[in-house]
Amino acid sequence: MRQLAISISGGGALGIGPLAFMTRMEQDFKKKISDMSFAYAGTSTGSIIAAGLEEGKSAHELFDLYRENLKPIFNKFPWYKSILPKCPKYDNTYLSNLLKKVFPGKIGEWKKPIYIPATFMNGESVEKVWDLGDTDTDKSFAVLTSCSAPHYFDVIVRDGKSYCDGGLWCNDPTATLQSGLTKSGHGNYKILCFNSSLDTPNTACGNMTTLGWGEYMLNEWIARTGKSNYYETAANIGSDNVFRASPSHSTKIEMDDTSDKTLNHVIELWQNYYETMKPQLEKFLSR
Repeated sequence: MRQLAISISGGGALGIGPLAFMTRMEQDFKKKISDMSFAYAGTSTGSIIAAGLEEGKSAHELFDLYRENLKPIFNKFPWYKSILPKCPKYDNTYLSNLLKKVFPGKIGEWKKPIYIPATFMNGESVEKVWDLGDTDTDKSFAVLTSCSAPHYFDVIVRDGKSYCDGGLWCNDPTATLQSGLTKSGHGNYKILCFNSSLDTPNTACGNMTTLGWGEYMLNEWIARTGKSNYYETAANIGSDNVFRASPSHSTKIEMDDTSDKTLNHVIELWQNYYETMKPQLEKFLSR
């Protein structure tokens, strides 16, 4: 049987959806996801889930973590700061402190392969993937950089180096996970990947202004997860070895919408999707 690896894309508060799916898996298979899997990748909100699984936490524990903390994570700056031109929408203080509490220690203390994309803004290359090779990097720092979505949270600066959300170049880390595992010598594995931001229609068309194109790229390409990483990974390791969990939704849901109505809707959407896909999932997991 092939080993199972898990990939979770970015999607802000919508990350609670894949966790609703995973909790149903744990209930039905009588086993923690972290015990079923051997490697992880996660971008932005997905990096929190990936790091949590790496720590050995259950999907139930991570689901409760999200439910209890989403609203304070998306805490707006006071008006006298928000009027500044470069001020992001939300204060990351609560998120930073929470990550330090939940993920103490260094990346080198993790045992299973893990890949956390971030954007290295002022480095030789914009692509930065935190992995087990970054032994002296704080776990919480790696996750925080991956979660620092432009416009929503502050850029993270340390020692003159600037980092922001990995979703700028790798919102879906499935291909990054596949590449990392192949490079490290793993060959007998399959990947269960989660699209936190859902499959939603794109209604943009025609020419746009420079600002319009910028908003289009941010909202439709960076904040949403396309299928290119899935196609690439399926081509590399075989389509039977990749399962893409991605419910469809008729309209886009804002990644910072933490209202109870929206969260309950997202949770129900993913739970219903699980019931629909369960036979296919069981077949995939048994390979």
